[in-house]
Amino acid sequence: MIKEYSQLEQISFRTFLAFSLLILVFLIPSLFIFSQSYRVKDIEVQGSLSINEYHFSQFYDTSIWAIGENSFESVYILDKTIEKIELTKELPNKLTITIDHYLQIAKITDLRGSVPMEKVLYKNLLYKNTDLNNEVINVTISNGPVDDGFNGELVTLAMTLKNFKIDISKITLTLNGASLTGEYEGIVIDFQKPLDLATKGSAIGELLEKGNCTGEVTFVSKESFITSCKI
Repeated sequence: MIKEYSQLEQISFRTFLAFSLLILVFLIPSLFIFSQSYRVKDIEVQGSLSINEYHFSQFYDTSIWAIGENSFESVYILDKTIEKIELTKELPNKLTITIDHYLQIAKITDLRGSVPMEKVLYKNLLYKNTDLNNEVINVTISNGPVDDGFNGELVTLAMTLKNFKIDISKITLTLNGASLTGEYEGIVIDFQKPLDLATKGSAIGELLEKGNCTGEVTFVSKESFITSCKI
């Protein structure tokens, strides 16, 4: 009888501990979430000219603990140039939100219509009317059609050339149908077809970086070129 009572007492004690733990699991987060001391009163947005505190107004006077990295889906949808949003909580009630936009790659001027059109190409291949916020390659389309993969080729070319110490804003490219030509500080470059531009950019990057060449460069394959410059 004593043994049975002892077992019953142990079971009751374990039940009490489990119930107490369950209460604590729900009670402590609830105290934080509903506490008036930890509610958002101040929001600071950094790193963006197009997104400001207004776009996060729904967070004001909500629990600072209820806001996380997955709270920004609507902002990503609103501005597809956003690559990453980082959140820093400064207790008890300030949010610092840092926004990184995708890199702008090229300003493209299309002359094929009756009215020239200018758009900016982003690293994620977004193509839109917007102001420039970093150095880009200047591209003119004088004739077409333009291959579907051309924008992707421009992105890989720009990202390759960024590995060299050159100012890509001084690069001008002209697409005339199936041929692409370029110019950089007195160097005229004939890329031939606008294909394999990452490989071609890597092949010519060092020459552009030296900055002591004035002449013509013509690609004979995706990895080699002939030039009148002294290398």
